[in-house]
Amino acid sequence: MHTSPLLSQTRYSGHRLAGYLVLSTLLPFCSFAASSEMTPASTLEEAITQGKVSGSLRSMYYSTHNAYFVQGLNQDTISYGGFLKYETAPLDGFNLGVSGIFVRGINHGAASQTVGELGDNQTNIGEAWLQWQNDDFRITAGNQQLDIPFLGNYDWRITPMIYQAVDAEYGHGEDFIRATKVFRYKSWGSDRQQRYTAYNSDEKTNGMWSLGAGHHWDINDVHLNGVAWYENYNDYSDIFYTEGHAQWNQAPMQPDIGIQYLRGTGNGKDVAGPVNSQSVGWQLSLNLLSNLNWKLGYDYLANNASGHQYPLVTPYSHNASSGPYFAQPFFTSTQDLGNGNAWATSFNYSATEQVTVGTRYSWMDLKPANSSGSLRQSEYLIYGIYSFDGALKGLSLTDFAGVQTSPLYKKNFWQNRVALQYDF
Repeated sequence: MHTSPLLSQTRYSGHRLAGYLVLSTLLPFCSFAASSEMTPASTLEEAITQGKVSGSLRSMYYSTHNAYFVQGLNQDTISYGGFLKYETAPLDGFNLGVSGIFVRGINHGAASQTVGELGDNQTNIGEAWLQWQNDDFRITAGNQQLDIPFLGNYDWRITPMIYQAVDAEYGHGEDFIRATKVFRYKSWGSDRQQRYTAYNSDEKTNGMWSLGAGHHWDINDVHLNGVAWYENYNDYSDIFYTEGHAQWNQAPMQPDIGIQYLRGTGNGKDVAGPVNSQSVGWQLSLNLLSNLNWKLGYDYLANNASGHQYPLVTPYSHNASSGPYFAQPFFTSTQDLGNGNAWATSFNYSATEQVTVGTRYSWMDLKPANSSGSLRQSEYLIYGIYSFDGALKGLSLTDFAGVQTSPLYKKNFWQNRVALQYDF
């Protein structure tokens, strides 16, 4: 079913995709990133023996009541799993990585009473890639994770989304040019690479390709940065996305003002329905205290295609994440809900180095296709994270609890997500 992003600046291109950072100071829960730079090897033997092993073990418990506004659909599910990864040290600029992934359920009941996100067991190879890097140029080929708009691993799951792709980038940080071709992908609920999308498991696609670029400027005390992306999803849609930010890091409360624009048009067979979409949004971020951040975001979404089904067609993040939208709920996805106005505000407080707490509210004044009225959906969310230290460093406990309300439905949708995770 649905979920929304939980991103960290360490894993994702946070400096270049600031719109993704809805909860940017939280733990890198989906941190399946490549390890930090290793010392280059001079021989093949050194490349193998000086490689690095990393991994993550996690257990998740979901409790839902009237799941996604289906009255009486109550589900309680717990699963465990994770990944184990090995990377060689670089030799003449080349290195490779491979990981194994697994998921297992604990006392799962009937399928109707099991949360889909945690339902299916998995055992397979996850990532398997070869990379070459020389100064500011990098190219990676194989099964890998990506941090591209609407193609990220921004899910609250046990195993990541993985893409069979060729990904090339020149530059670093906020200044880059990037080209990517995706052939297949592995969704959160599967352990196999396939040519299908999140919209359709019956019709194969030739994947997608994208081009992106970013740049920054420092003018006196103002830090400016911007990105632009073009994404071509075969037989689904074309997406143009751009976003810019102005940051006053020396000013009181360090204000950050962002604007974004998204344009979606049809492609080929329009498998998910006609697309003629435009979205525009803005965001304000303030550090009220050194450890207290407040954000307010707004997006307007409109799909003017006759017979449209979704405001924006996103084949690999449908029912998975709202991607870079400034205004988005946690349990559902903005671009799946309808046309209209979306608002979101959040407070994130780092009480100590180990404790983070926060609250979030979103208002989806969105009208679904073929609906006579707006959802008027409110989501109220609270969360807490405890990161252990000392001998238990790498272990964390996370809890997200919230409720969605809408006058279109008789009962409210409640959900609680608890996760215990150990990264090494």
